[in-house]
Amino acid sequence: LDKIHGIFLAALDEGFVPAGQDAQKLMYGSDSLDQDNLLDDLYEVSGRYALVDFNEAELRQHLTADQKLIRKMIELVAPITPDKDAKLQVLLAGLKKGIPKARNKVLIFTQYADTAEYLFENINPGRKYSDIESIFGTDKSKARMAARFSPLSNPHIQIGNDQELRILVATDVMSEGLNLQDGDVVLNYDLHWNPVRLIQRFGRIDRIGSENEQVWGFNFLPELKLEKNLGLADILRRRIQDIHETIGEDAAILEKDEQLNDDAMFAIYEKKAGQVSMFEDEEGEFLDISEAEELIRSLRKNEPEEFNRIAALRDGIRSARGVFTTQGSYVFCQAGKYQQLILTDAQGKVFSRDIPTVLGRIRCPKTEPAVVMPKLHNTTVMTLLKVFADEVRHRRAQQQHSLSLSAAQSYTLREMRAYYSTLEEADTDLKAQVSKLEEAFKRPIPAAARRQLNVLRRNGVLGKHLVAALTDLYHDHALHEHADNDERQREHEADELPRIICSEALV
Repeated sequence: LDKIHGIFLAALDEGFVPAGQDAQKLMYGSDSLDQDNLLDDLYEVSGRYALVDFNEAELRQHLTADQKLIRKMIELVAPITPDKDAKLQVLLAGLKKGIPKARNKVLIFTQYADTAEYLFENINPGRKYSDIESIFGTDKSKARMAARFSPLSNPHIQIGNDQELRILVATDVMSEGLNLQDGDVVLNYDLHWNPVRLIQRFGRIDRIGSENEQVWGFNFLPELKLEKNLGLADILRRRIQDIHETIGEDAAILEKDEQLNDDAMFAIYEKKAGQVSMFEDEEGEFLDISEAEELIRSLRKNEPEEFNRIAALRDGIRSARGVFTTQGSYVFCQAGKYQQLILTDAQGKVFSRDIPTVLGRIRCPKTEPAVVMPKLHNTTVMTLLKVFADEVRHRRAQQQHSLSLSAAQSYTLREMRAYYSTLEEADTDLKAQVSKLEEAFKRPIPAAARRQLNVLRRNGVLGKHLVAALTDLYHDHALHEHADNDERQREHEADELPRIICSEALV
């Protein structure tokens, strides 16, 4: 970051602003930021950003201040070499003396790829131990790594001549849907803010089929001053206690003195609460957003040609995978800066918009072949595009603000937005109708229409009755003929037309 700030300031000295995606690729993707021709390359891709369009003095001031802060941070952490990293040394000492238990198999979790790499390099310097490994990206097979760490619980996966693992350092790429119960120790090097993620991590070894009489969990709690500022452990304690009180747990998650709810736990095992699979989805996948970002950074650095090929793909590209027991589709929609990743079930109904869930479901090795595209995939994609377009119109109606709106128009828009928020995913036609009415009534309308809106406002007409009344007004006053013809607005909306970036059938 220090070097990048220096390059940015040097570009300002040359009279241009190195902004934009191409300039960012050059600055972040170059391992030799001091090369003579870098500024020339940056100038070539930054021509549309004129320095006169920026507040140069303030920009320089902010960049210089940021660079000074970054250098101070580097100065403060530079003396903390691995031998002076107290947290790391506690871990190394524990691995030698206190942490390994009966089977001497330890699963170490961290949230961050950089931390996983750092731990592995210090636990296994020079890779001299073949029974210690790490995984935090797509360069290694999760299934094969699971089999090396836990061969007894993964007998269907052959590891050949690879060494069985004693210690595995991993991010949450290994925290869900894998059998690792040969191990008897899980260690959280840092605490995930979500207690469910901690439960899933422990669930890798605390599983049916484990031959261990006891399994062990260790957590590194935040340093006291850091905890005082962040309150992470305190937040986790409260959330964990909520879990114990509502659905129960059969073991402590964070600390030994957690208040467990035995009655609730027995109810779960008896399936009275219907929550047996609340934390487990053996067929599910999860890809943390930080992992996804690491994959992109790694691809851009190590395979720039492949990265550029992918970045240049046309919109609407599609594919199909054939490795799922649960069928469905994935669709990536975009309108301007607004993006949505949507996962559907086999019937085309929206199943999830949770980014880690969606990314995990579509993740695959680059060598995996595509399968034949199902006939109804395009129909599903176009249906989701219509849903997304309605959402975009609704968002624009929410974001648009005009001082010329009458009290009746403000009332109408407010109640339409409130009604829209109550609609179900399946109410696509009604959502489209509401969005269309919002677009019409946020623009200037005839005086007669405003008077009728005032009557609706005074009478407190709401919900579907308001929709019906507004629909009549729309047709009676031909509001479709009163659309705003401002050319710049139309050009702006054209640039942000809803479109499909890519899609994939899961068959």
